Amino acid sequence: MTALRSYFAPVWDAHTWTAITYLVLGLPMSILWFTYAVVMYSVGLSLAIVWVGVPILIFAQWTLRPIGAVERRSINTLLDAGVPPVVGRVPAAADHSVAVTERWRVWILNLWRDGARWRALIWIMARIVLGPVSFVLAVVAVVVPFAVVGAVAVAVARVAGIVAVNGDNQALVEVIDTVAYWVAVGSPAIVFAVPTLAWMVRGLAITHRVLGRWALGPGADQMVQAATERAELAEQQIRIDQELHDSIGHMITMNIIQAGAGAHVFDTDPEFARQALKTIEERGRAAMGELDRIIAAIRGDQHESRAPLPGINDIGRLIEESRAAGMDVSYAAEFPQAPAAVGRAAFTVVREALTNVARHAPGATVTVRIAQDADALGIEVLNGKPSAGAGRPHGGGGRGLSGIRDRVTLLGGRSSAGAENGGFAVRALLPLQATLSENSADPSSPWASLRERVTA
Repeated sequence: MTALRSYFAPVWDAHTWTAITYLVLGLPMSILWFTYAVVMYSVGLSLAIVWVGVPILIFAQWTLRPIGAVERRSINTLLDAGVPPVVGRVPAAADHSVAVTERWRVWILNLWRDGARWRALIWIMARIVLGPVSFVLAVVAVVVPFAVVGAVAVAVARVAGIVAVNGDNQALVEVIDTVAYWVAVGSPAIVFAVPTLAWMVRGLAITHRVLGRWALGPGADQMVQAATERAELAEQQIRIDQELHDSIGHMITMNIIQAGAGAHVFDTDPEFARQALKTIEERGRAAMGELDRIIAAIRGDQHESRAPLPGINDIGRLIEESRAAGMDVSYAAEFPQAPAAVGRAAFTVVREALTNVARHAPGATVTVRIAQDADALGIEVLNGKPSAGAGRPHGGGGRGLSGIRDRVTLLGGRSSAGAENGGFAVRALLPLQATLSENSADPSSPWASLRERVTA
């Protein structure tokens, strides 16, 4: 019973009737666009020898996209084709310093290279073929079901004697009775054939949708370009988010610590409090400068020279800033020759680890160690328990440790973070070459366990 209901469903389904409407309107629309295209291109080509037809050809080629937009809106509205819009304009010369005539020449050449316009022209040519066929089928799909149902009803009424046929021609009456009898007998088969036209309408609508997605939507190159632009935008957003979290977040955290320390000794050591305020001011200005740099990158204003990104040689300055903010940090480092990307990642790991201590374990002693571990650069940041009078931990976004993991993994390294001996330990191993070796040269190294996660 369900299968029978599904078979007859297209007869009264709204999508069938919207498809019929589209197919009926398709005939005049196809005639209009075909006539326009033939007249414009034929006149333009015939008059091109005297240059009068060149502007006509250019205008005809330019209007193909607006025609495609009208057709796309129509097929999306009535057939629910879901054809995406064609994005992008016809590019002119990228260098604005060239002459206006050269820019117009490039624009006109690109106008004829635009695949979306040629596909729209193919759609116009296909519509003049599909239009009449679609129109006939749509009209038949509307008229025939009503005619068939009416004929069956009259035939059944005649056989049942409800409808009488009056006439002197007895032979004609017998023919009518015979036809009515067989129509009444075959009425189930006749009624069963009614949905066939509705299914044909749906099939033709599917043909229009498939052809429309190709002809009226963006091409493969445009889809790849749009996907690439979305990926680049997502990557830029992630990079901006990391820079805001790493740079600005660290400076704000240090300012919070400095302000808390200054307020704590404001009465007993005013000189320290005064120096703390000065440091907060300097670091605030630096944060504003960093924020301006990030905003300039978002806007694309990169004409002015910018300071280089911090690297491994800036870790000492970072330690001194943390000490000036009131953190108890011991530092030991042996810097090998490291690529710039590894140096930047090392600076980020130490900065995020110190920021993590400042937020969640204020007043704790911190030990920072950097050393070469065979073919890698080892980084270790350990902190003990927070001091009793250090105040409450500061809230954070919780993305610092995940940022460390992402940056280290991106370079082919490994990292770990977790509680250790009542405190917290952050370790990272950054390869100085292409990959990390599986076995550690020194099994007692604090980074030896990280190598066990690396497969050859």
